Amino acid sequence: MRALSGMLAVSLLLVLSGCASTVDPRDRAIELTAGQAQHGFLGPGTDIYVFTLDEPSYVVLESRVAIASSMSVDPHAELYDAEGRVVMRDWRSGEWDNFRIATSLPAGTWYLHVHDSQGCFSMMDDDCLEGDRSYEVSLEVTTPPP
Repeated sequence: MRALSGMLAVSLLLVLSGCASTVDPRDRAIELTAGQAQHGFLGPGTDIYVFTLDEPSYVVLESRVAIASSMSVDPHAELYDAEGRVVMRDWRSGEWDNFRIATSLPAGTWYLHVHDSQGCFSMMDDDCLEGDRSYEVSLEVTTPPP
């Protein structure tokens, strides 16, 4: 019983610390490199990616999920500038309801926030545990912009 209550306390602490953290989520951003897909998992919380453009460029950011997972995995995305302002959002303009952001951007650092539209907020949520909730995100860069 004591071990169970200790595990419950640790689990609760982990869930709450994600919500109450004062750490800037951009500090834990995952580096996106053009031509190299990154794998993610739409569980509780969000994934934040970062990429830097050395010159003005045309970029395409896309998610991909397995066709079998497309009913339970619905990645949404927001593109932010270095100041944290939303530049673009997309939910379903890519194939199989994946996001696709295609735009010209000036040189600088950019952040892509990917999250679950299905409301998966906690590992205690059955929707978070069912099926394959993995996805890929890719970055294509063309310079100069068309």
